[in-house]
Amino acid sequence: MGLSDLYVALIYAAFLVIGATAPFVLTLGYLWVDTFYPQFISTLVAQLPSSRIMGIAAIGGYVLLDRRSPPRFSGHTALTLVFAAWVTLTLAWAERPVSAWDKWDWAFKVVMFAAFLTLVLRSRVHIEAFLQVFLFAASLHMLALGTKTMLSGSGYGRELGVVRGNAGLAESSYLAAVSIALIPIILFLRSHSILIPKSRMRDLGYLGLIVIAVFAAIGTYARTALVGFVVVGVFLWLQSRRKILFTICAAAVAIGALVMTADSWSERIDTSADYDTEGSALGRILVWKWTLGYVAEHPLGGSFDSFLVDRIEFPVANGQAPLVVYGKAFHNSFIEVLGEHGYPGLAMYLTLVLLSLWYMWSVMRRTRGQPHLLWVHDLAGALMTSLLTIMACGCFIGIAFQALVWYLMTLPVCLSAYLHRVEQLERGAEQKLPWADRTVRPAMPAAARMTR
Repeated sequence: MGLSDLYVALIYAAFLVIGATAPFVLTLGYLWVDTFYPQFISTLVAQLPSSRIMGIAAIGGYVLLDRRSPPRFSGHTALTLVFAAWVTLTLAWAERPVSAWDKWDWAFKVVMFAAFLTLVLRSRVHIEAFLQVFLFAASLHMLALGTKTMLSGSGYGRELGVVRGNAGLAESSYLAAVSIALIPIILFLRSHSILIPKSRMRDLGYLGLIVIAVFAAIGTYARTALVGFVVVGVFLWLQSRRKILFTICAAAVAIGALVMTADSWSERIDTSADYDTEGSALGRILVWKWTLGYVAEHPLGGSFDSFLVDRIEFPVANGQAPLVVYGKAFHNSFIEVLGEHGYPGLAMYLTLVLLSLWYMWSVMRRTRGQPHLLWVHDLAGALMTSLLTIMACGCFIGIAFQALVWYLMTLPVCLSAYLHRVEQLERGAEQKLPWADRTVRPAMPAAARMTR
């Protein structure tokens, strides 16, 4: 047993011990386990059902100790629960039952944990702590890849991350999408964090994380990273209060990255033109076409991993026999939901995304021009940019049930509920509010009283 094993195991134990007196910490513990993957790093943690223990502790801690300020039950949360029920129901007609149950086992937990977050994230500290824990847990994966990319200038085709495999943050395309989507959140935390005292060291640390995130995304050599960079760059520029400075800094980072990785990127992008290969752009188009034909006959979908029954035929010139590929993945989040859960599933999924975007637009509109709610306004903008970025990346990779996607769809609900409570306080409510412990008589700005 090495020191790293012991260190990771102590962090795991610390979440459980502190959570005994502060139940919200148990939710952060589950988030950390689900993002950091300590079971793959520490042999001590690997001997336990670490995720299950922390999940049960988080739910139990909330039910027994932390229900004093229940939020409003939103339509978004209700639809999330209906969606979770629907994807479970589709198992009844699964094309590949064994594989479908395997994916359901983790996908269902992701959706339900997202719904659970709307009960737990009730204050500014809660929301920021959630973002900080996810950022620092994901940074482990970004740091290893980003640093090696800066040093070697190449990463495609090699395992440069901390965790081996091809799932979650160990999968290159998803890691690229997460790295880029976190950039707006890092910028928000640099300006508004209250958990980490403001200092030059903090500012430099967050800026360093942005550089690491950029090089981690580049180092995956996933073509979806190009889409992510364009989307996040455009929306950050639109929201920036210093557009000229932002443009100069973005150009400097882009030029530096291109100088270090231009040759490798050129080789990678050139493969997009090979239309007769399995990994080509044409392959994605063909599997999308197959999915549309499949749901025309199976409008309720084929449940999880239904792509395993597809048959994709690549046209080949010069009279050669066509290349036939079986079980080619969807490579698109929306096509993934459509092929697995049919038109009802896709309709619910799109509605959840649109509702999340509407929540953020509403929050930004209601907080515009209010200095004491500037952090709410800026976080809404950051979450909107991150959600649009990861959805754009999802047009080329199948990440419909990955954790960050659902976190970004759920955090707007939590932030909107927080703002609703602030607005109630600022209206000077004298009656006992359903979410308050006692009658509220405002004596200071409501946002300041609701920090904790």
